[in-house]
Amino acid sequence: MFDSGITASSFVAGLKTEVDTALSIANSTYVMWLNSLEQLLYSEFIKEQKAVSIATPPADTIPITNAALDPDTGESRIRFEDIHTVFADGVQLEKSTLNSGSVFPDTYYKNGNDIGYNREDVEEITIVYFVRPALITLAEETIGSGNVMLPYEFLDLVKAKLRGEAFKLVNEDDTAAKWLNDYNVLLENFKAWLGLRQPNFGM
Repeated sequence: MFDSGITASSFVAGLKTEVDTALSIANSTYVMWLNSLEQLLYSEFIKEQKAVSIATPPADTIPITNAALDPDTGESRIRFEDIHTVFADGVQLEKSTLNSGSVFPDTYYKNGNDIGYNREDVEEITIVYFVRPALITLAEETIGSGNVMLPYEFLDLVKAKLRGEAFKLVNEDDTAAKWLNDYNVLLENFKAWLGLRQPNFGM
């Protein structure tokens, strides 16, 4: 994952000195905006892949709470929506619905909060998923440890988004629109930057 090297606490503290609003905005609100933005960028644009293998998996359904799926330090737990693809003993399974997955072989599907699959005598399941950073935590308005997990050169993107949300919250719509427009421009630049660094081969 990307790491700006800037702690979330210092980032928010610095941003609050720059955002001059009539009403004070709590740290918890800034942290919520920051978490939401990071999760969106990783899920929709960054899409960094990671894989985990489960030997002798339980038949038919793998609970998301399976110990093999425990996140590494600094990462969020896998959700079904994070899954890019699933292999069973090297065979790629097709993503399906719950109803169709229970009928058609070599498929995987969402079953509640679990991963269902339809293939017999599986010795190993490999799940390829899009990794997301762990949420920044908060205790009584004190921001926990953890950095802003985006490239340093795109911290202005984060600032523009959070400034826009702050001014929107206090009904300063013109100023909010200016910053959110900056965010949209910077997001397009970020998407182009990511595109130049994507692999040329593979799914």
